[in-house]
Amino acid sequence: VTASQVTLSGWHASSQAANKPYEWLIVLDNNGQELYRQEITDKGLGRNDVQNVYPYIEGANKSGFQVTMNIPTKMQGHLVRFIHRLTDDKDGNGNFIDLSSNPVLVNLQYNLNANGINRYILNNHINHAAITVNHVIPSDTTDVYSETEDGKPNMVVVHETANPNDSIWGEINYEKANYNKAFVHAFVDGNQIIEISPTDHEAWGAAYPANGRAVQFEQVEVYGANNFARELVNAAYYTAYKMNEYGMIPSLAQANGTGTLWSHHNVTQYIANGKTDHTDPDGYWANRASRYFGTSYTMKDFFELVKYEYSHL
Repeated sequence: VTASQVTLSGWHASSQAANKPYEWLIVLDNNGQELYRQEITDKGLGRNDVQNVYPYIEGANKSGFQVTMNIPTKMQGHLVRFIHRLTDDKDGNGNFIDLSSNPVLVNLQYNLNANGINRYILNNHINHAAITVNHVIPSDTTDVYSETEDGKPNMVVVHETANPNDSIWGEINYEKANYNKAFVHAFVDGNQIIEISPTDHEAWGAAYPANGRAVQFEQVEVYGANNFARELVNAAYYTAYKMNEYGMIPSLAQANGTGTLWSHHNVTQYIANGKTDHTDPDGYWANRASRYFGTSYTMKDFFELVKYEYSHL
């Protein structure tokens, strides 16, 4: 995959290939909708290695193909599957045999240079911490996600503790003792990412319907420019990691309830219907960004960092 093109090569040998002289490349989005198709003309390439393994498949020795396609705008930044199709129809339909690729993320574009803190992160090569799993919240506290069709999360909610004097373990121990009232899945600071509850189950951090849709984590309030920058990297990495785990593509929260990246403030604005009034992490980010870097930091800036981390998983 380059900025403007995708090149694929491989082989497709099938005992059902007789009378199917046409070969097509078809691209589907994550929901199975067709985005693009192109006939493959560079086909019938020699593949004696395939013949050696599958000598009983007629034509296996000429089952190779390759194709280069220009990337349409609607494919940029999206998760897609590539289909190689053998068919008896010149337009790529008719009777066919399909072979599907694994999901491929096409050019998720990001820009870390537009914000001073993201530039600082990039220029100083700040890397994320490893995720420590320490599930102190009982796994049977909640069930799978009640607001999604498949019981899996489809968004990530970013929180901030609003406690200027506590440590990551102080916060974790408090939730361990009070989880029947509220809890999130994980906490981050400048040095650690600690997951305290399994993300296959709901957390109680942002009211419903967000609780029934979202992986949720808290940022502990930290001090110092480098410490704050490292916390943002840890937060972005955990967000990207969980998005990738559950098949989400990074996208900002929208008023219609779509999007995969949400702040608690977004939940309040768009889907809570008065069940929560929190505005985090806006104030915390604004304070630290101004205090240590003389700039601002918003969900749009964090979104660029999440895309960067997602692209480097």
